[in-house]
Amino acid sequence: MVLRGIGFCPGHITGFFSIHDQSREIMSCGSRGAGVSLSLGALAAVTLKTPEDTGCSDPISLRLAVKGVNDFHVDPRIYASVLESLLPEKGKGWEVALRINLQLPVGQGFGMSGAGALSSSVAIWEALYSNLPAWDRKLRFKAQMERFFSMDTGKFRVKPLKKRLVNRAQLWARSGEKVAPVRSTGKASGMIEEGGGVKSPKRWLDESRAGDDLGLLTYSDVVMAAHRAEIMTKGGLGDVVAQARGGLEMRLAPGVPPFGEVHTIPVNVNNPPSVAVMIVGERIDTPMVLSHPYKRKLINEAGENALRNLLKNPTPQRMVEESSEFSRLSRLQSLQVKGALMEVEDHVPASQIMVGNSVFAFVGGSLGAGKRKAVSEIWGRRGEVQILDIDLIGARPVN
Repeated sequence: MVLRGIGFCPGHITGFFSIHDQSREIMSCGSRGAGVSLSLGALAAVTLKTPEDTGCSDPISLRLAVKGVNDFHVDPRIYASVLESLLPEKGKGWEVALRINLQLPVGQGFGMSGAGALSSSVAIWEALYSNLPAWDRKLRFKAQMERFFSMDTGKFRVKPLKKRLVNRAQLWARSGEKVAPVRSTGKASGMIEEGGGVKSPKRWLDESRAGDDLGLLTYSDVVMAAHRAEIMTKGGLGDVVAQARGGLEMRLAPGVPPFGEVHTIPVNVNNPPSVAVMIVGERIDTPMVLSHPYKRKLINEAGENALRNLLKNPTPQRMVEESSEFSRLSRLQSLQVKGALMEVEDHVPASQIMVGNSVFAFVGGSLGAGKRKAVSEIWGRRGEVQILDIDLIGARPVN
């Protein structure tokens, strides 16, 4: 039997973050911070041939084609890891053809590594359920997504970092501060309200049997496989769980639920803002930044401070303002980024995309068409400006 599926995962930009990658449990590794999912991302189309068709028991056979990477090196281990996690017996005897179309630049902070992994995971989910009618698959996926993210939101608290470095000598000796472990409060998703309260999301399929997994894959399997691949190959820290959730999110505990905890900031769905993005320079070597002890220290202190401040007033504008302060305090801004931000500071709050030589700002919608035009014209003198919508749904099959 030949099985086929197509999955989409939104791109994602991070405004600020702190690094939490020291846990022995890979599902609790990741980051805390805030970001937004984008209307462009990654499309994955997969064709699976079962061992019954191939008639062999050899290790998984993967034919991979990735479009949109230009000269960037694609690590095939990301996709091999996803397949081995999701297919029976690590894919022995399976033949897989996987085509990925990355719709945003690679290596500039748009979460394309996570998007490629998660769109592939979703495509495999759809392929394995392809014996069901399209409407049934859609309901089933939605129900499993709700069960994954909608948990008890009765208690709400955030543990801040408490440890500090005594002096720089400790830092260069690779001792001193370590990120204090942060655990979930027992809820995985809700909507942050003004003042920091949490509103539980409405679950419209509570009484439905659509969430039954029929012995195949669950939505949890899909997200965990992509997160594992991203962490193991150092493709990113927190993009996958944010891209699975969608919207303008805050990650309050690192990793995948129930270890991780992610909430959304309200967006006016009747007149939502768009996101203006622009690349202003060469790629930044993200692994080098994340492994540098002094830069990690600056990132963690600035990221935790930004998250505490945003929780006091969780709005899109405050998110951008805290992101801008984070990029300044973490000393990740290049001269090109500084120049681009200064050019629009009289019109809209703007900030750097982490970790990239690129910038973003919320424009249009309830903010007014004038700001969108101003940002487009000012940044347009430097290069190409893209105006993208916010993706409020998250990764999903394409039926």
